[in-house]
Amino acid sequence: MGRTSRWNLPGVFQVQRLPIRVVLITAAISYLLQIGAILQGYPLYGIVAVTILPWILVFAFEYIWKYEHYGFFAFLLAFVLLQLGHLSEHTVQIVQLYASGGNLAVSHGVFGQLDFETVHVVWDSSVWLGLAICLYKFSRNRWLYVAFIFASLHEVEHLYLYYIYNTDRTFYLMGGLTGVMGYQGVIGSPLYRPYLHFFYNFMVVTPMLIAFARQTEHAYDQFLAKALPDLSERELVQTTNRLERVVAKAGDVIVRQDDPSDRFYIVTKGEVELIVSSKEGWERTVATLEPGRFFGELGILTGRNAATARAKTHTELLALDSRSFTELMKSDAKVRADVDEDMRRLHDLKYATTGPGPADGH
Repeated sequence: MGRTSRWNLPGVFQVQRLPIRVVLITAAISYLLQIGAILQGYPLYGIVAVTILPWILVFAFEYIWKYEHYGFFAFLLAFVLLQLGHLSEHTVQIVQLYASGGNLAVSHGVFGQLDFETVHVVWDSSVWLGLAICLYKFSRNRWLYVAFIFASLHEVEHLYLYYIYNTDRTFYLMGGLTGVMGYQGVIGSPLYRPYLHFFYNFMVVTPMLIAFARQTEHAYDQFLAKALPDLSERELVQTTNRLERVVAKAGDVIVRQDDPSDRFYIVTKGEVELIVSSKEGWERTVATLEPGRFFGELGILTGRNAATARAKTHTELLALDSRSFTELMKSDAKVRADVDEDMRRLHDLKYATTGPGPADGH
């Protein structure tokens, strides 16, 4: 049974599905693709694209786990990263502008070389739409409103530029490309277009990062909330940061009956069979646990596992140490009541196993 180590980080930032060997292999592939692209004379956007492609595929696998466990918080994370990429694109453009002595014709950033206006209107519209959705979900996060205001101003610029680029190319080339607020634009400002758009992006990404940091204080694992629905948000957040991910293959024994118990488990993927054995040597499957169900709480109370837990399929679980679970019991009456009910069921199961075994002797 494999385990992912727990780092000294908030739970949402812990890498869960990326073993170090996968990271190293991905780094090697990315490096080889980059060298190959350079040797073959790829343009800058081609070199960058093949360099980051392996990482996108690998981190998508990690992101799916984040979304399954943290829901819309992971959605916010995706758009923070998207906006950081957008800011990086404009930063490259500023560097190119300085390096070329102010030649805007060769200062298109990285992916802007493909189709400058199309790339930026799609990129900016994606961020704007993502922010709108995040605002709906996290309406109390005031920093998201600040980011949305500047994202909206930026969106107006790009929609205007995209419109005249496709409908009046002559006007666009004769000065329309300065946009709405750019120097000598429709309204105008002291900032030339590259600096104006860098400013917009900076004023979007900064409050987004602050909003993300604030939202992290409220992020908790959805499976924990489902298993223990009466915990307060504060308890959920604190407990999430103490969870460890556990992976078991089909047939793996996660805990064995009567062995010392030191963990509380929540099933997040796959199925787990709970099996009770009798002194006469036969065993009985008393439950099959699906995602959202949990076990191990009785063993923590009694000191011994009440049943054997065996993975029926490839299974992923969250594990909480016994000390943390005991603290939850002391502070939460509903958790204590649930455990008391489980204790009564355990007594019934133990009583049932003292009777005759199944007719076939298994």
